[in-house]
Amino acid sequence: MSPFALISVLLLSAIMSSGFMLIAESTPAQYAGSLFNPEAVPSGMIPYDDGWSHGSLFSAPNWLLAQIDQNIMSTVLDYGVTPVPTEAPQNFQDYISAGFAALEGGNYREAYNAFKMATQLESTSSDAWYGLSIALESQKKYLSALEAYTKAISAAKGASSNWASYAGKGRVLYNLNRFTEAKSALETAISRYEEARVSHPDELEEIYRLLDEISGKTSPVEVNTPSAYIPASTLIF
Repeated sequence: MSPFALISVLLLSAIMSSGFMLIAESTPAQYAGSLFNPEAVPSGMIPYDDGWSHGSLFSAPNWLLAQIDQNIMSTVLDYGVTPVPTEAPQNFQDYISAGFAALEGGNYREAYNAFKMATQLESTSSDAWYGLSIALESQKKYLSALEAYTKAISAAKGASSNWASYAGKGRVLYNLNRFTEAKSALETAISRYEEARVSHPDELEEIYRLLDEISGKTSPVEVNTPSAYIPASTLIF
């Protein structure tokens, strides 16, 4: 054995011996019916109230652990299961509000997600289905929008909450080149609009424009989705 290797072995033996002597000199403590040395740093978890009790790699005393934010502690210390952050629960109206706010900002995918959650919470809400329809129509997903508008009409409880859905249904049918069905839906929208006694002249003008185009009175132009994203059931009389 080389002199260097011999010195290394002797040094390692001295360190181990001194460690054993320190442990031997410490007074054993008892916890849960078992004896252990409270002065020794554990390689794993030791159930000692005031000593080194947590961590196999990043060991720390309990008094220090108590001062650390529990939400981030397990990311730096081996202290068990990492807490999973949870979002505050949202109710139906939260999703409706978020959906229409997203529509106004042009975030159609975000609006879709919000209204989709709203329809899952309340499957008979005309507002939820109407908002989902607008989000889908704005993304040119006309078949899905047609289905959503149909559900919005079925869920509506009167002319004030379904005229806009009939108008939307007419628009998507027009974009699908189903002109006869589109004409019927748009005419129904006008009838329900008049019954509801609401005032949305821009939307009404768009309905008449599409009807004129279907009748061949005007040249084809691109269909515009409503500029006023208002829940159907909250339209003002």
